Amino acid sequence: MKHRRKFRPKALAPVLATVFVVLSATGAFVFQSYLKNGEPNRAADAVADGRIPESDQLTQPSLGPSALSVSASPSVSAPVSPSPSASSAKPSSSATTKAASSGGGSCALPRYPTAACTGVPAGWKPKKTVNGSLTITKAGTVVKDQLVTGSILVKAADVTISNSRVYGSIDNFHGNVVYGHLTIKDTEVVNPPGQQYSENDQYAFGVADYTCLRCKVINRMEGWRVGASDYSGAGNVLIQDSFAQLAVPPGMCASDDPHGDGIQAYGGPKVTIRHNTIDQRLDDCPTAPIFIPDQGNAGATVQDNLLAGGGYALRLTGGDFPSVTGNKIVQGSFGYGPVELSCGLIDNFSGNATVTYDWSSGKVTGQVKTINEC
Repeated sequence: MKHRRKFRPKALAPVLATVFVVLSATGAFVFQSYLKNGEPNRAADAVADGRIPESDQLTQPSLGPSALSVSASPSVSAPVSPSPSASSAKPSSSATTKAASSGGGSCALPRYPTAACTGVPAGWKPKKTVNGSLTITKAGTVVKDQLVTGSILVKAADVTISNSRVYGSIDNFHGNVVYGHLTIKDTEVVNPPGQQYSENDQYAFGVADYTCLRCKVINRMEGWRVGASDYSGAGNVLIQDSFAQLAVPPGMCASDDPHGDGIQAYGGPKVTIRHNTIDQRLDDCPTAPIFIPDQGNAGATVQDNLLAGGGYALRLTGGDFPSVTGNKIVQGSFGYGPVELSCGLIDNFSGNATVTYDWSSGKVTGQVKTINEC
């Protein structure tokens, strides 16, 4: 079960109400496999193996067009964002479908990654289809041009996954062991044809000692997880040139309150997050596109990312941050503010700004305001 803190707008309630979930004290985390609807689900196993953090779940405002309803006693309602504009409006269903299948191309700066230049290329067809999950147990295995309708469970070192599509997740943390030196490139985690949203709240990619290049996530609740640094085989993480469009099924925020993240660290090793686009505008109960809290994290280098959505779009409060530079946050897309930072942990904070953005071209169309919090 998740640990959640109800998070209220500053103007309405200056005090954060914290609810602690007490874990049974065995002193050890044990990996348990749990399947929901045939796909891995983190709800049962992640508390046991350390992948559900206490602070993962800071309740954020609904970013939908209607007013925010914050659960507490007494309850509070207030709007949290300006009217949608061309740069901040939520993507349409048709745009999502088209983007999810476009694939291929280049999105180097000054552009930012889109669905069209990440994941598998346009017109892609798998050379092999695996019905169900694929478990890899041989070191050095290369998975290429495959469609996996379940998950890829990496249980060997030095695995490479490229040019592939997965409907479940890609995970290299099993039985309290990280199977490292995992390389993932030009690969996407998406929903099966005809399924716009997913109730699978397992992260798409995780958890340690992996590289993800030109990866893509479409309409899932969780993007990347960085964690398990205390376990055998853990190592640093690189997430670069990748795109995520996160979404929560309609009505799920009111019932389950899943608190998704684009990139979340919990007990995580050092992570470099460079030149990614993380769009969380279709999540009405988000945590943040990038969330590295004070929960045993080593910290991160965060450079040249385009972020939208979240209560705060960029939340860096745990670990050491040598460089937080060049990040652009879409104005009007966040609930409370563009950033929540512990400035004493950041060595170099520069070039960060709120912007207007053209989602179709991947280009910043104007700068609204320099972010000078640190």
